[in-house]
Order: sequence, then structure tokens, then C-alpha cells
Amino acid sequence: MLLVGQLVLLGVGDRVAAHAAAGQMVSQIQKSQHLPNPPTVSIGGVPFLTQVATGRYRDIELGVRRIAVPTLCVDDIKVHLQGVHVPLRKAMADKLTTISIDRAVGTVRITYPDLNTFLSTEPGHLRVTPAGRALRLSAPVDVPMLGSVTAFGDLQASVTDNRLTLAPTGLGVKGLGSFQLPTGAVDTLTTTVPLTGLPMNLQLTAARTTPDGIEITAVADHLSLDTTQTGPTIHGC
Repeated sequence: MLLVGQLVLLGVGDRVAAHAAAGQMVSQIQKSQHLPNPPTVSIGGVPFLTQVATGRYRDIELGVRRIAVPTLCVDDIKVHLQGVHVPLRKAMADKLTTISIDRAVGTVRITYPDLNTFLSTEPGHLRVTPAGRALRLSAPVDVPMLGSVTAFGDLQASVTDNRLTLAPTGLGVKGLGSFQLPTGAVDTLTTTVPLTGLPMNLQLTAARTTPDGIEITAVADHLSLDTTQTGPTIHGC
């Protein structure tokens, strides 16, 4: 019976410590990344007290909602931080100014309404609509002898050189069906979406379309988050 009681106390203490550490992480990460609102933080791994004692946390899940990067609204960013180093002595003395992270693996999600808001300000007047897991486009283009027509087709999302690119495939013309558009017209429908300045210095690696939006995989290695560094705050949206 005594053993059971000790195990219960250890379990309670473990969770209390996890909650306290998560609160400190929220503050430090918000400062270092200049976020407009506190992120959500969930610390995984059991037992937790061992991680506190060693100053190395195996897996921390970070959530950031509705930020502008820089002119496009990103709806949601979820990041798994692997190997987060927080020295116990500095944390207890409230002198934690730097957090080292071995690796960050994240997913950046852009909704189609937010994407269309961004595209409305870009050349080409491109508009996108979901079709299951595919992405459809419509846009006015100028075609010799036809004048201004509405092109339609599919869009393929990809990542090249840390940039999200939306490129048309299988184009046609409204009222005429499949139609070979001039190369220049096709080029105007290829769009590069800026995603610079993501938290944690995340670098884009891959993208896919879903019924709800575009999901982009992003990673970063060997990070050092400095909470004393000043800089412009990322705006919310």
C-alpha cells in the first residue's frame, strides 16, 4: 500500500513539474520568436522528472495560430521539438536566456480562403478552389485572336529552394474545354508564395493539398533560441 502511495505521489509530482516547465517554455519561446500571442506547448515523455533533472527534453509539441508570414496569413503551425536542452540550474534561477534544440519538424497549414486573399493582391488574379484533395484554378488570361478568356485547370503545390510554388497543369479555356495555352499565359499562372520568417527558422521541404488547405512540411536543425534578442514582432492575422 505504501508503494502504491509513493507511485501516486511520483506521478502527481511528474505532471506538476511538466506543467510548470511548459509554462516557462511558453514564455521563453514567445520572447525568442517575437510571437504576438503565447504558443501552446505540450511536453511529452515519461518519466518527466528525469528529463527535468538531466535538462534534456525528448519531445515538445509547439502550436502557433494565425500569424502573417509576411503578407500571407498562416492558419496553423505545429512543431515537434526534439532534444530540447534546458539546464536545470538556470531554469530554477530564472536565468534561462538560451534554449538549444537538436531538431524541429513542423507542419505549416494555409487555408484556401487565406490563400485567395493573398492571390487577390498578386498579378494574374488567380483564384483557387478545392476539389477533394486536388486544387483547381481559374484566372483570366489573354490569348491571341480570342482576347481575354477564363482559364481553368489543376494546380500542383511543390517546394523548391525553400519556396512554395503553385504551378498549373491540364489547362483549358472556359467554354472551349481543353485548350493549348501560349507559354507566356501559362507562366503568368505560376505563382510563388512567400513564407519567409517562419518561427524556429523552419525551412520548407515538401507540400501537399488537402480538402482544407495546403500543408507544408518544414524542418530546422541545431537551433539556439535567444530570449534576449530584440526584433520586430510577427503580426497576427
